[in-house]
Amino acid sequence: MPSPSSVLPVFPLRGSKARGLAFFLLALAPLVIGALALYLGQDTNWDLRNYHWYNAYALLNGRLGVDLLPSQTPFFYNPTLDVPFFLLASHISAKGAGFILGSVQGLNVILLFMLCHATLIIPNARQKVWVCFALAMLGLLGGGGIAQIGTTFYDNITSLGLFASALMVIRFYPRMVYAPWRIALFFAFISGLPAGAMMGLKLPFVLFCIGLCGAILFVTGAWTRRVWIAFGFGLGVLTGLAITLGPWAWHLQEHYQSPLFPYFNDIFKSPLAPPDSGRDMQFLPTTWSDRLLFPFIFTAVPWRVGEIPWRDLRIPALYVLLPLCALLRLAYGRNKHAPDRLVSFYATRYLLWLAILSYALWLFMFAIYRYLIPLEMLAPLLIVVAMGLLPLRAAPRTLLTLFVLLAIAATIQAGDWGRKKPWLKTTAPVTFPAFQNPSETMILMAGFDPYSHVIPSFPTETAFVRVQSNFSSPEQNKGINSLIAEKIARHKGVFKLLVPAPHFFHAGPALGHFGLTFSPQKCQPVVDALFDSKLVLCEVEKTTNFPVPKP
Repeated sequence: MPSPSSVLPVFPLRGSKARGLAFFLLALAPLVIGALALYLGQDTNWDLRNYHWYNAYALLNGRLGVDLLPSQTPFFYNPTLDVPFFLLASHISAKGAGFILGSVQGLNVILLFMLCHATLIIPNARQKVWVCFALAMLGLLGGGGIAQIGTTFYDNITSLGLFASALMVIRFYPRMVYAPWRIALFFAFISGLPAGAMMGLKLPFVLFCIGLCGAILFVTGAWTRRVWIAFGFGLGVLTGLAITLGPWAWHLQEHYQSPLFPYFNDIFKSPLAPPDSGRDMQFLPTTWSDRLLFPFIFTAVPWRVGEIPWRDLRIPALYVLLPLCALLRLAYGRNKHAPDRLVSFYATRYLLWLAILSYALWLFMFAIYRYLIPLEMLAPLLIVVAMGLLPLRAAPRTLLTLFVLLAIAATIQAGDWGRKKPWLKTTAPVTFPAFQNPSETMILMAGFDPYSHVIPSFPTETAFVRVQSNFSSPEQNKGINSLIAEKIARHKGVFKLLVPAPHFFHAGPALGHFGLTFSPQKCQPVVDALFDSKLVLCEVEKTTNFPVPKP
C-alpha cells in the first residue's frame, strides 16, 4: 500500500538543474507543436465544414431558434467546445488561430511529462527529464495524433482532462488511502472534475471517465476505501459533466424533448427522432476473433476504424508486450539482475487498468480511432512500464525498450483529415451573390455534403433550414420533418436554395416534398475559398400544392 512518503514528484525538485531543463523543454514544446500545425497546413476537415464552425456561430449569434439542421445531425451537439476557436479565428488571421490551437494542443506534452515523472523511477534527475520529455513528445506525435494537430476534432483537447484527472489521482492517492474519509472524498471529487467537464463537452469521452473511475478499484488499499474513492471520483465526474453539459441538455429537452437528443432516444422517446440509441456502430467488430485481433486488424486496415489511412504500431505493440511481459514476470519471479522498481507500483497499476478498461469500452461502444487518441498518447509510457517487468539486466532491458520505441517512431504514418496550403488570410472566407431583403429570405439547404461553414458570411438576419441531411430526409417518416415543414410553411418571404451543384438531383425531389421547386438555370455561384464545395445559390418558387401545416 502506498504511503505519503512514497509519492514520486510530478516535476524535478526545486533548486536542481533538472528543474530548469524541464521548464525550458516544456515551455518550448507547445510552441513547437504550434509551428507544426502551421507546417501541416490549414484545417479543412469534414467536421469543421459541417458543424464546428457553424455551431459556435449559431450559439453566439442567437440562431438556435432561427436556423434548423444546417449542420445535419451535429446541429444537436454541445457547441461550447467550438466557441473558443471560433472567437479566436474570427478576430485574427487563419495562421494565427491555427498556431494558437496547435500550441494549446501541445499542452498535452506538459501533462504527459508530469505523468511520466510521477511514474518512472530514474535516479539521475536530468536523465529522467529527457526520458519523460521524449516519451511525452512521442505520445503526442502518433499517427492519429499528428493528424489532429491544428484541427477541430478536439480529441487532443479533451485529453487534457484525462491526463489532469489521472495525474491528480496518482498525486493524491496516498492521501485518499490514509486521510480521514471527508478529506479522501474531497481529493477524489476534485480529481474527477476535469474528466467530467471534458465529457460534457464531448460525450464519447465517457469511455475514459469510466476507465479513470474503474481503475481506482484495481490499485491498492482496503477494498471499501477504494470503493469510496471511486464513488467520490464519480461524483466529481458527474459535477463536471453537469457544469459543461447541463445548459445544453436543458436546451435540448426544452426544444426536442430529450436532454441528449437525438441519442438514446430508446430511453428518452422524443417524438422527433426514431426510438433507438442513434450510436454510430458502423466500425464495431462483430465477431470475437475480430475483437481479439482488432489492434492488428485496424493497423493493417485503418479504414476499419475511420475514414483516412494512417499507421502507428504503439497500440498493437502494447497489446502484445503487456501480457507477455507480465507472464514472464510471473514465470521468473522478481528481477534479480536489475533494480526491480523501475516504476511507482500504484501509479503503474492505475495507468495500466485505466488503459485496459478504456480500450475495452472503446472496443464495444465506438471502435472509432479518433476517440482513442488519448490512449495513443499514453501508450509510449505504458510500453516502458510493461518492458520494466522483463527479467533482464538494466542495460539490455533499456536497449530493448529503446529499440521498440524507435521502431514505433520510425514506422509512423500520419493521417490527414484535409489540409489547405497555402494558408488563407481568414479561416472560412466566402463570396456570395447579393440578394435583396435578407431579413425576409429563407435559404434552404439540400444534399449530404458539409457546407454550413459558409453561413457566418451571409447576413445574420437570413434564416437557414436544411430540408435534407444525414439526420433526416423528407421522404423518411421522422418527427423532425414536421418542424421543417412548419418552418417552411410559415415563412412568408422569399426562398432560395444553397446546394452543391453536383447535388441538383438530390435537391429537386427534396424541395418537392415541401411544395417547392427550383431551376438550375436560375443559380449563381458561391465562392467557398476554404474548400471548393461548388456551391450555388438558386431561386426557389412555390408550387400550387404548397403544404400548410395543421394548427
